[in-house]
Amino acid sequence: MTQINRRQALRAALVAGAAVGAGALAVQPARADDDRAGTLGHHLPPVPGMHGDRRANELWYVYEQDFYLQPSPEVIAAYQAVGAVAGGSIEGVLYLYRGSRQYGTYPDKFVERLAPARDALALLSGLQLGVLHRYYRHSRLDEGFYYLGEGTCYDPRMPDGGKVHMMNTGPNGEPAVNWHLWHAIARAMTLLDVDARAWTSIDPMIGLGWAAQSVAQPKPETVNPPLEPRVRRRLFRQWRGVGPDEMDVRFDSVPYPPEIP
Repeated sequence: MTQINRRQALRAALVAGAAVGAGALAVQPARADDDRAGTLGHHLPPVPGMHGDRRANELWYVYEQDFYLQPSPEVIAAYQAVGAVAGGSIEGVLYLYRGSRQYGTYPDKFVERLAPARDALALLSGLQLGVLHRYYRHSRLDEGFYYLGEGTCYDPRMPDGGKVHMMNTGPNGEPAVNWHLWHAIARAMTLLDVDARAWTSIDPMIGLGWAAQSVAQPKPETVNPPLEPRVRRRLFRQWRGVGPDEMDVRFDSVPYPPEIP
């Protein structure tokens, strides 16, 4: 992941750089049609060499195919539209967010700068929520984000250098910054009234993933061990139901959540 920088695909609710790359992989994603009984993982075909939660693996595999490895022309155009108002690339959303927080102009200036890209954000939101809700239609989506942060979803279908579904770190192992970008884009969604209710619910899950990765420190190309159950319970308890204002305060902390040294 650090080598191919693919976790920029998850960069914040829109995720990912608008690079087009990687042809179709040999193994195609399975479709998930029924989550009502919480048994979706049992309906997905086994993948030799895969480790970790089956449903979470499938979610993030499909997510990265759709929004990074094989983005459609409309997704690429939406990335470009957001980048055009954010300083040239989608990462600029984080700089706009941090700048407005630092200079006391948040949220007004942040909203003003991104408002021209609202239609692009709405398109990306609809597509991304479609994928998220396909695999976690009714509940337990927070578990998918937790596993992403914990780094326990090892997927042999992914390219070399990033077999583990996790947020990418720096080239020398520096802490991931794209959790902050994801939060910034989630806040852009809510403040611009783009599926605001959905992203208000998802934003604490982004925080949960950030916290899990900050504690677990997973590696991108190995089968990582899970966190202890007591740590898992504590993280879920700390992030469940956190409101938008408190989320902003927590994401002012860099590079780790305030409760993590």
